[in-house]
Amino acid sequence: MKQRNSAIEMLRILSMMMVLMVHFVGATFGLPTREQLYALDSGVLWKDVLESLSIVGVNCFVLISGYYGIKATRRRLLDFTLWCLFASLLAYACRCVEAGCLADGFVGALLVYSKTDLWFVPAYLALFLLSPLLNAGLERLDGRRLHLMLLALIFINVYLGWFHKGGINPTGYNVMQMVFLYVIGHCLHRNLPLLQAFPLWGYLCVYLLSTVAIGLALDFAYNNPFVLLSAVALFMVFVKIPAFSSPAVNWVSVSVFMVYLLHKTPYFWIKLRNSLIGLYENYDTFGFVWRSVAIYVAIFVVCILVDKVRMPVCRWIASQLPSAVGGGRK
Repeated sequence: MKQRNSAIEMLRILSMMMVLMVHFVGATFGLPTREQLYALDSGVLWKDVLESLSIVGVNCFVLISGYYGIKATRRRLLDFTLWCLFASLLAYACRCVEAGCLADGFVGALLVYSKTDLWFVPAYLALFLLSPLLNAGLERLDGRRLHLMLLALIFINVYLGWFHKGGINPTGYNVMQMVFLYVIGHCLHRNLPLLQAFPLWGYLCVYLLSTVAIGLALDFAYNNPFVLLSAVALFMVFVKIPAFSSPAVNWVSVSVFMVYLLHKTPYFWIKLRNSLIGLYENYDTFGFVWRSVAIYVAIFVVCILVDKVRMPVCRWIASQLPSAVGGGRK
């Protein structure tokens, strides 16, 4: 098995930390208005700063898939499905325990791709299913045609989608955005020798300057050109870090997706959101901040540990299933 580059795995961890931060800030408290921002209201400035720094999390997460390429096999599809099912059924089990009886929604808990509030799950499934076709096509394109394809996708997703709010991709929460990022990731890998010539500090400056532009514009769509540029720049910061292997980093990175699957499941998300709002309303700034940080860290750690329980359970389930659906022992 090819050894994981822990520099990129660090980015995978950071990306999920950013996703969690975006949910802690914008998804919980809402985003500031232009009037509030320009009035320099300290009560909303922190939202703008944290949201602007963290909004690239999803884009970076998908860029990693495009950079390495998805190896779509039946076993990997089964593993992804069991991953989502484990989180969904765990949330359902917690609902049952809280209610003291069998709660409704069991069938819905099983339909992790078609009856879910987690937009990323079915969108990534679609990318996974399309990846063999994407990989075959991208590998056959020479440099000129690859760049023309990228320009076409920029026109579709940024100009028609973001700028004109076209139906094909108005905000980046869809399959089209996934394909767009996947192709960008592939292009980064193909042009790595050229991109490596730019210094790490240069990419870091581009990330920070793009972050400022995002914050001033108050536009947090995933296909906003500044969000895309910021994500690519941050991605390249970690690509520039010399490759190394850290068992500790890799141990955490393989489980970070559970952070998203669990905390954004409606049962847990409603409780988390109400708790954060309650803290904001009942404590001073210091009390709110340290309690929120404690909850943030606890969620991340607990979800990683839950996933370590999931891994052998799902591995055993997969081993009992027929090979036709990707089961059997690896």
